Amino acid sequence: MRSFLLCALALTVACDPARIVRFEIVPVAGAQADSELTVEALQIAQTLAQRYQMQPVRPYDDCPNGGYFVQDSIDGRSLGLNFCVRPSTVGMEFRVVEIITSRWGPKGDALRLALGDALRAHFGDAAVHTK
Repeated sequence: MRSFLLCALALTVACDPARIVRFEIVPVAGAQADSELTVEALQIAQTLAQRYQMQPVRPYDDCPNGGYFVQDSIDGRSLGLNFCVRPSTVGMEFRVVEIITSRWGPKGDALRLALGDALRAHFGDAAVHTK
């Protein structure tokens, strides 16, 4: 019985829900060089991170350029909100992840909406793909 409970607990922890949105910037014909795209993407990420009072985090495997983190909450329960911009196979990818929740907290919801708007305004609708 004890081993069953440990397995059930491990499975529950491994399956914690998360809210995730990814925006990929795919250069359109005649677009700027890759290095310019990277610089612009990092500037947009930094601007939004500052607006939402996110703290920078060190680079890690999934986010080699570094990312940002802030606490969010739903109904008084603390959540972790992560924001990362990283190279993708065809351009740059922005990723917003709110962990241990099945719905967006107020900061996560505001960030994902503002990010989508900022990317479309800067790069154009044709260049922004939501995953």
